[in-house]
Amino acid sequence: MIEVNDPLTPIKEIMRRHGVQSTPEEFHAAVNVTFHRFESEVYDEGHRDMWESLPRQVELLASSCLKDGVPERIRMLDIGCGTGLATDCLLRSALGPRIQQIDLLDTSTAMLVRAGKRREQWNRPGDAIEGIVEDLPAGKTYDLIITCSVLHHVPDLPSFLRAVAGLQRDLPGALFLHLQDPNGDFPDDPKQVERFAEYNSIHLPEPLSRFKPGRILARLKRELTGEQGQDYISKTNRELIQEGVVSKPLTVDEIFSITDIHVRDGGISIERMKPWLPDYQLVTHRSYGFFGVLRSTLPPDLQRREDQYIEAGEKNGGHVAAAWRRMG
Repeated sequence: MIEVNDPLTPIKEIMRRHGVQSTPEEFHAAVNVTFHRFESEVYDEGHRDMWESLPRQVELLASSCLKDGVPERIRMLDIGCGTGLATDCLLRSALGPRIQQIDLLDTSTAMLVRAGKRREQWNRPGDAIEGIVEDLPAGKTYDLIITCSVLHHVPDLPSFLRAVAGLQRDLPGALFLHLQDPNGDFPDDPKQVERFAEYNSIHLPEPLSRFKPGRILARLKRELTGEQGQDYISKTNRELIQEGVVSKPLTVDEIFSITDIHVRDGGISIERMKPWLPDYQLVTHRSYGFFGVLRSTLPPDLQRREDQYIEAGEKNGGHVAAAWRRMG
């Protein structure tokens, strides 16, 4: 994995190109919040593969946690809850009956609204909090914390993980689960490269496979002319310009370099996380997405092979998931 001492370095270069005068932290927060506000309008539709594929991954994490015992009554926090996918999956897992209270945390009001509507089906009390971990009310503690498709968005992972640990202080046995992040422990792994190439030989690489040629050409035209459409990227740019964050539109590549900051610097490494979680024991470490996309996207023959690799516990998939238990 590429070592980057300052994860905000790529953002600083984008700021320089656009003449941005705020701090890198302020710029990252502004782009991230605005992007996810408009992405929320199409999030579930655009991430249908996650809704179809991730319940199994959450169930595997939950089953591993249960082997060593878990609290009978669980207070849980979903960090970066989005529209409620991770919590929904957990409630349907073997841990579901033990979950008594659910707090939802997200930087996007729009995401929290959508998760709140989904909460109506859960029949569990809890708070919806807009902001980051540091914005949680003092004294909050949780038996279980989950993040789904979150860690690769967080610039300062060591600080974030310290904050997570602080929410589980004095709770031996408390659990921290995370999934749906790019796997950073197998850079340029030959088997991974071969599998990705196999899938891409019969499908357009992501994200191009999500767009028809006409839409791709339209996007390129808008980026060259500064013209903006009605998709969530265009809405993000319009809002950022109106708010004075940038003076001209960001390209798609620039936006994702900002929001998906650790995708570009190699992904999320379990090995690197171990010293950042000194009070935790790794319960299970899994990978999936062995062909670079989620299972529901694959044709039947590759689905069977994906299942085989998951069953064998191979670690070199494109996505990584893990569960950690706080030690006494």
